[in-house]
Amino acid sequence: MARMGKNEKNGPGLLFIVVTLIVVAVVGARFFGFMPGGGEEEEPLPPVVRTEDPQPPQGDEEVDIVPKVLVFHSHASENYKPKDSHERGAYGDIVRVGEAFVAELASLGVGAVHDKSLHDQPRYSEAFINSEKKANELLAANPTIEIVLDIHRDGLEDKPDDYTKARANGSDVAKILFVVGDKDNDHLEANIEFAQTISDAMEKEYPGVSRGVRVFKSDYSGELHPNSIMVLIGDWRGNTIDEAMASARILARVIATLLE
Repeated sequence: MARMGKNEKNGPGLLFIVVTLIVVAVVGARFFGFMPGGGEEEEPLPPVVRTEDPQPPQGDEEVDIVPKVLVFHSHASENYKPKDSHERGAYGDIVRVGEAFVAELASLGVGAVHDKSLHDQPRYSEAFINSEKKANELLAANPTIEIVLDIHRDGLEDKPDDYTKARANGSDVAKILFVVGDKDNDHLEANIEFAQTISDAMEKEYPGVSRGVRVFKSDYSGELHPNSIMVLIGDWRGNTIDEAMASARILARVIATLLE
């Protein structure tokens, strides 16, 4: 009986120690990831919130248009009255006429490359050499181009005031002359045919605006392309820049129709 009493007295202390060790072991195992299924769980990442979601393209956004027309100005300094015949150190009115032409083409879905380089300064005599070099570079960079136009204004003398004026859509506009150079030009016949096609189409839609087609014994970069011609929009003395810009828009409409 005395022995049994001694065991009962020591039993609870030993049991407490065993239970404590078990609890410590379980907690430690869970803490260090040793229990089955007790692998360390990664804390979930916060949701990704886009601050600038991509928007669907809108109908009025600009879309790149494949260029079909190359426009340049061998005599980029040319002006219309009342200004001096040529601008000094900057491009003249003729480039603004080219801008009106290109803008009208764009509104009709036709892309164009517009070179505004000042080819005729400082040496006027090197204008066509400079413009041809630049045009060749642009043609190489834009193989989709189908039409090449060197846009000028005329410089006539001793002509009546209305010699280069016409009426179209109820307004005064500048007449347009299409010119082909036959010197060193392997595309002469193609140039003439193309110029005549434009002139005929313009005469049909806008009677009296075209001054027709002329061939000069000179090098006017016709060899650049079968559809390469010089275009003279109005005259320095005989037209205003507004009349010339109006004709440039007419020319753009005719060419856009031909390209279709």
